[in-house]
Amino acid sequence: LKPLVTHSARSLPPLGAMATRAAVAAAWPQLLSRPCIRAGIGAARATATSPTGMAPEPASVMLATTEQIPGYTIKEYKGMAIGSTVRTKDMTKDITSAVRAVFGGELPHYTQLMADTREEAIGRLQAHAASLGANGVVSLRLTTSNIAASASEVMAYGTAVVVE
Repeated sequence: LKPLVTHSARSLPPLGAMATRAAVAAAWPQLLSRPCIRAGIGAARATATSPTGMAPEPASVMLATTEQIPGYTIKEYKGMAIGSTVRTKDMTKDITSAVRAVFGGELPHYTQLMADTREEAIGRLQAHAASLGANGVVSLRLTTSNIAASASEVMAYGTAVVVE
């Protein structure tokens, strides 16, 4: 796998953002060939193994946005872990949100949609890390992008590690 840049494409100048997106796009064919990405969390639970022969549960994979997990020592780096999901808007709720947008205020349907989407992407990231034999992910990052007018992708990625 080609390494992903560890910062958001949104914080880069236009050419840098395009290069980051190109690097991510180039990695997709390899990432999608992994069983845990193709079939979701269930496949990762079924195929994940660790050096002890026990499969760590995705929910037990610790997450940190920093390069270390406080109170733990990194014993082994397992590589990049990634989780992604694309969600579409409910068109009936979209009409309600459009009316609400005219008058201002929060759009609770979109807030919930994005929260659910982030949670799913992080769950898939944890499943992928578990399938690599990791019990932690450091340098966790989340990115969002619009796939179509009514669909958004959330991608969670980081470095899978074994910590003690």
